[in-house]
Amino acid sequence: MRALLTLLTCLSCSLATAVRAETFTVGVELQPYLPYSNVQDGQYLGYGRDLLDAFAAYQGHQFIYQPLPVRRLLSDFLNDRVAFKYPDNPRWNADIKQGHHLHYSLTAAAAVDGVLVKPQFVGQGKQRLRRLGTQRGFTPWPYLDDIKAGRIILIQANQIESLLAMAMSDRVDGVYLNPQVVGHQLYNHAAGDALVFDPSLPYQDDHYFLSSIHHPQVIEQFNAFLTSQAELVQSLKERHGIASPLGEP
Repeated sequence: MRALLTLLTCLSCSLATAVRAETFTVGVELQPYLPYSNVQDGQYLGYGRDLLDAFAAYQGHQFIYQPLPVRRLLSDFLNDRVAFKYPDNPRWNADIKQGHHLHYSLTAAAAVDGVLVKPQFVGQGKQRLRRLGTQRGFTPWPYLDDIKAGRIILIQANQIESLLAMAMSDRVDGVYLNPQVVGHQLYNHAAGDALVFDPSLPYQDDHYFLSSIHHPQVIEQFNAFLTSQAELVQSLKERHGIASPLGEP
């Protein structure tokens, strides 16, 4: 009888999972952003892929990934052409998101966005930054007042590689990006410490979330997964070389 009850319990759980299982399209960024994510030959890769795949397998869902340019990704998401957006953050393009009720997950990954400069310029202060480069679609939050006042000229580019080239050739005085992403790019191009993060300049603690407009129940499932499978999530971060942001253990 005990064996029968165990079998029935397992069968009930399997049926419940099957009922909940769905297929969703997840919009992701079409850009090299290792160690967080990458797209090669149309395939989404990196920590983001492994994390979302692990959740989908755990919950019984299937995710189909749609890599899109950053601006188009937001448009497709708000116009219901993809069911989820990753990564996302409530601060990002908040003005464009007005009128849409978005649901955000718990933090899927934490990060820092700050200014990287040539090593000889570290510690020389914000007054040296006359031209600040960043990726198109990014907002350098700690520098908005200076940009609006004309003290800093914001220069944007579509590709991170273009920004790094500008900084190394002194066409911009620094770049506002994720230091781990920049470090990965420079290492892969044998540029070493050509640009380094300057912690004396204002920087922004950032967080990457999974978001959805019409599927809050899946966001709740994802939150439960992040909490109950915290050791797995941490192991994925370590596998991809994602270090803790500044000030976090």
